Amino acid sequence: MVVGGTGLVGNALVREWLRRGAAVTAATYHCHPSPDFQQLDMQDEAAVRRMIKEARPGVVAVPAANPHVDYCQLHPEETRRVNVDGTLNVARACRDAGVPMVFFSSDYVFDGRREAYTEEDAPCPLNEYGRQKAEAEAGVLAASPRNLVIRTSGAYGWQWEPKNFVLQIRAKLAAREPMKVAADLSYNPTAADNLAEIVADLCAAQAGGIYHVVGGERIGRHAFAVKVAKAFGLDESLLEPVSSTEFKSPTPRPRSSSLSTNRVRALTRAQLWTVDEGLRRMKESYAAWCEYAKRLPALAREAY
Repeated sequence: MVVGGTGLVGNALVREWLRRGAAVTAATYHCHPSPDFQQLDMQDEAAVRRMIKEARPGVVAVPAANPHVDYCQLHPEETRRVNVDGTLNVARACRDAGVPMVFFSSDYVFDGRREAYTEEDAPCPLNEYGRQKAEAEAGVLAASPRNLVIRTSGAYGWQWEPKNFVLQIRAKLAAREPMKVAADLSYNPTAADNLAEIVADLCAAQAGGIYHVVGGERIGRHAFAVKVAKAFGLDESLLEPVSSTEFKSPTPRPRSSSLSTNRVRALTRAQLWTVDEGLRRMKESYAAWCEYAKRLPALAREAY
């Protein structure tokens, strides 16, 4: 069962488990008119319990969240009801049903002042979104030792609603619009399909605890944007490198949010894709994505 099955990571996980022959119950808060998805508000604990009881899943994955970092900073109480309270509703329901849960967290639980953070390092978030993720992590892990926390970073790929960084670049540059990109922030961009593959492996291995699953390469945000432009044959000169302070965001962000992946590398044979590999595979999967998107509502079809 995937709570947040229409989001970037959730939908990649749905498709990965279907590819492996699993039966998947996909739930989403914004229920688009599709027979493949059920409506669920994870703030409604009774509804969560009913769906788990009816679906009888072997595992429940929760990539669902309000991921808008600035919105979380400005509206902490509202977003905490989703990102913390909603998540812990699922954790309690899973505990009582005897079902392991997979929670998707973020590199933003750290402040970015170290070269790379391990799973053993204590969270030290700079912003509200990171604080919410850190609190949800603690609750999920306390609910059951079978639960799995996945920390990831900068997920990208084909998406129902094309909001991730790669698709933003693709849309802007295809329209010949200039785009300012921070040149002083670095991270490990993560291909959503690669993330889904590794998470499915971890679930198959019945792994519990915290695992860092990010792309195999740390890169500056502007340098990554240039690689995206080149991969899709777009004009990289439209990408203007600027300081992150120019965006006047209300949210402090880590300058470098690299996560150590030694633990996950030791458990799975799947490779963590580099930027070039992830973008190459994304391009190669375009036709398959378009075919899949035909099953989705007009919103997704029109986006591609």
